[in-house]
Amino acid sequence: MAGKKTPDTMLSCSRLPALMGLSKYSTPNDELELSIAAIRGDERTNKQNESMAWGDRLEPVILREAAERLQLVDLVTEHDQAHFHADLPLCCSLDATADGRGQVITTDPDAGIFVIGQDSIQLDGVGVLEAKLTAVSPENAPALYRGPIQLQGQIDIVKAKWGAVCVLYQGTQLRIFLFAPHQQTVEAITQVTKDFQRRLDKFKASGEIDFYPPANSADADRMFPVAEEKTVQLDSEAELLAWKILDANKRAKQAETDRADAEKDLKVLLGEAKVGIAGKYEIKWPMRGFKAQPQKIVPAKEAYSIRQSTLSVKEITA
Repeated sequence: MAGKKTPDTMLSCSRLPALMGLSKYSTPNDELELSIAAIRGDERTNKQNESMAWGDRLEPVILREAAERLQLVDLVTEHDQAHFHADLPLCCSLDATADGRGQVITTDPDAGIFVIGQDSIQLDGVGVLEAKLTAVSPENAPALYRGPIQLQGQIDIVKAKWGAVCVLYQGTQLRIFLFAPHQQTVEAITQVTKDFQRRLDKFKASGEIDFYPPANSADADRMFPVAEEKTVQLDSEAELLAWKILDANKRAKQAETDRADAEKDLKVLLGEAKVGIAGKYEIKWPMRGFKAQPQKIVPAKEAYSIRQSTLSVKEITA
């Protein structure tokens, strides 16, 4: 059921996709800093958004419907305690468990049931059910960050022989994806878990953060938050990267010029019309309304400095 049960001071299964570079929402360094903040005793700052809140509210509905379609018995949706791996610094919370009665299940698209990675699966004993809610269009296999990796970790922790990712798409279509334990995924989970804990142990021992290679520019910002008054000589690789930035800026500027010119010409062709049809394209130039707003006074702010997130690159000329 909903509610956080796993400690942030160690890795949990829901965070595995980010550690494996599969998440759209978080990077390995995001997860590393989250655990380091918890070790320091800092309060968790991230807040639940509306989509997450609806996921929590609809979770029992999704799980009950999935259990009914699969004809499971002994459905348990109240797992109030975290579960911990016997051999790894890895934990998980469970949305639900149920007994599969030894059934052999094959893919049945009409019932929204899909067996992943094999032709059929035996629901031997108690399995793990993970509920998900998403606004994306229905898939024939869920994105790896939308349950499969998390489920493999949960299966390994509780030593289940099967698991199900139950995804409600766009609030109208439930699909149930059935998985057996996948050894290669379990081995990858073992590797990233041990490496993550190594980084946490290093921080505990020395206070030094052993960051992952940056996944994006924002990751690099957090690795080097302070600029010192010094100049360093960089190699030819850095020179090539600087050229790439300037070249990309030049192409982006030209693309924006082309876009603005085309927009100007289209506006002339539309004139006072709100909508225009040009072959396979519909072009709209509507009115936009604004509500009246009261006068606002911006409160004073104290001076502060942060390292800027965008590099300044220019070519040195003789």
